[in-house]
Amino acid sequence: MDWLEEVNKQEDKIQEIISFDEYMQKFEENPLKELRNCAHYLKDMFNHYGRDEKNHFKLFKREHPNAPKLAGQFKAQEKIYNNLINFTEEGYNNKFLLLVGPNGSSKSSLVKKLMKSTEDYSRTEEGALYTFSWIFPIDHYTKGSLGLSGKLSKNLESFAHLEDSDISAIMASELKDHPLLLIPIKTRQKLIDKLVTDPDMHQQIKLSYLYNGDLSKRNRLIFDALLKNYKGAFEDVLKHIRVERFYIDKRYSVGAVTIEPQLHVDAKLQQITMDKRLASLPPSLQSLNLFSLSGEVVLANRGIIEFSDILKRPLDTFKYLLMTMETKNINLGGILTELDIFFIGSTNEVHFNAFKQHPDYNSFRGRFAFLKVPYLLDYKEEMEIYEEQVKNLEDKANFEPHAIEALCLWAVMTRMRHSQVKNYKDKKLGEIVPKLTPLEKAVFLAQGDMPEYLSQEEQQILKLGRDEVEAEFEDEAMYEGKFGISPREIKQLIYDITSENDTITFIEILDQLRELSEKKSDHDFLNISSQGDYHNPKKFLYLVEQYFLTEFDREVRDSLGLVDNRSYEDYISKYVQHINAIYKKEKIKNTVTGKYEEPDSYFIKEFESNIHLKENPESFRSHILSKLGAYSLDNPGKKITYTDVLDGVTKQLKESFRNEQKKIIDNIGSNLVYYVRELEDKKEGVTAASGLSDEARAQIENIFDALAKKYNYSKDGALICLKFLIKKRYDTHK
Repeated sequence: MDWLEEVNKQEDKIQEIISFDEYMQKFEENPLKELRNCAHYLKDMFNHYGRDEKNHFKLFKREHPNAPKLAGQFKAQEKIYNNLINFTEEGYNNKFLLLVGPNGSSKSSLVKKLMKSTEDYSRTEEGALYTFSWIFPIDHYTKGSLGLSGKLSKNLESFAHLEDSDISAIMASELKDHPLLLIPIKTRQKLIDKLVTDPDMHQQIKLSYLYNGDLSKRNRLIFDALLKNYKGAFEDVLKHIRVERFYIDKRYSVGAVTIEPQLHVDAKLQQITMDKRLASLPPSLQSLNLFSLSGEVVLANRGIIEFSDILKRPLDTFKYLLMTMETKNINLGGILTELDIFFIGSTNEVHFNAFKQHPDYNSFRGRFAFLKVPYLLDYKEEMEIYEEQVKNLEDKANFEPHAIEALCLWAVMTRMRHSQVKNYKDKKLGEIVPKLTPLEKAVFLAQGDMPEYLSQEEQQILKLGRDEVEAEFEDEAMYEGKFGISPREIKQLIYDITSENDTITFIEILDQLRELSEKKSDHDFLNISSQGDYHNPKKFLYLVEQYFLTEFDREVRDSLGLVDNRSYEDYISKYVQHINAIYKKEKIKNTVTGKYEEPDSYFIKEFESNIHLKENPESFRSHILSKLGAYSLDNPGKKITYTDVLDGVTKQLKESFRNEQKKIIDNIGSNLVYYVRELEDKKEGVTAASGLSDEARAQIENIFDALAKKYNYSKDGALICLKFLIKKRYDTHK
């Protein structure tokens, strides 16, 4: 069977068992790879998966079953990485990383993604991890026949490759002790000093347990007993070592463990000397007072441990973390056990605020690093949270373009605060940002788009100050993303709306949000006092409605071939050039022929007709040239942007073009009434004439076809949106 052969090949590759001598060959070939503590290993894992074109870590966007891609939280990711760098330089994980944020802000999702990627990394060659077990063969191997049996001809110096039938006992290393710890400390240090030539790396390694540490208690007892039994023959002790590759695995609690908030012991010590299973050990070991370690902290060693909702537990149940963070050790029954674990946990804002009032808070603060994980303020990233859910609901309902976008835009607006002038060092930036509505601020943070009413200079200042805008309230108690609607509530809203509608446009989304906005007793953020347009969910509805009406309006115009593709800057520039030539009685160089020609009076009259000029043309032209001249005097050497300086003319041109298009769409609106009647009659089996001409019907059908091809609307979705647009923007009888 081919599949069996394939599985066997895969298992052979994964189940790597080697002798201590073979491991040392690996170590000497690549010492830096084997000398990584947990923090260094995780830092290398981040680097292994690299960054994307936006300089964000790719590992959080990787595909995993039951662990969706993480949306946003880039600052939290960077802070985790920076802490790993610090831990690497310090030589051990000396702080507990506590993720703090409101319920549903992706704290657990972030840790889950970290664990999943670490699992995958441990299965790569670069991420190989090794520990060891003690192997005790059956009697005839220890009584002088070692090496005489044909079974051991390839491995004369080790019991590592013995078949199970030739083994009487195996003692695993519960803490997954590193094989290098088997080398006596002074010898190990000399070896490391010799092999690690990079001064910075050498300094980091000197601070780690791999340079200064020792075996765990049980392994030390076994090692010393065997060494005594073999009269100090170190090589004979190492015959009993089987080096094994292990893999991080959350499912089986191997180097990746989550401790839930329920009360239980995280680690414990149990005497195993009287265990009947140890009867097959050599007599020199049976007399030892051996102990077995167990619990989540033990299972997590050399990996990651997550304390989920840690502050739901009484502080006394995790006070041991203070000593562990400071000394790298955990005290079990008076036995100090060295750990190499990346500690991370989560808590919500309510429990964190209570924690800060506790008398022991200051003790914990020194050993905890607090990382904020707020709700997202980037609605484009927010949309990624619901991609999988929407995909799974495709058989129940069709989400039209802008539906989820409208939902996410409204959501991030509920999480924002009104900017304050005093919060900005740059006074110009401080004057610009408070002008932004919640919608404008959300769109700016997500995609950098800025309001047209801002001048070119203001837009440039705002563009350069983006990071400052995003971080304005970061260090305040009421930071942005601490409040507002949570992704969990959004997910429930999506389920609710699909149970009521087959076709979901931004209009159905707004209707659902309108209902939610009335439920003040269910949502705290609805009770925050409004500040202008901020903290005003009903105003958000209006802003979002207008935004997507404008967007759909543009799509309809595009479908009709009515999109205004002209460059207003070039158009106005040409007009100024021609009236200036008339004023100076000069000719204009034709860029095509290279010849100088008279100003185009027809073009000038057409331009003035487009802006519906009512005053005397001569006076208007003189005023334009004077305004430009004054600007040049006030701004010497600065290039003129005509659409800014002559912003009134720009607005008149745009309005003129819109009015031309409005007549066409008004006509479509009138015809749409008949078209809808036709559809309704068709459903009911009525064949009476609707009064709609073939030409008008074809025009509407062409709009639907274009909206489907260019923007992926369904016919039902396009019809719903078109009716709404005409009612709100074009119907004079509304």
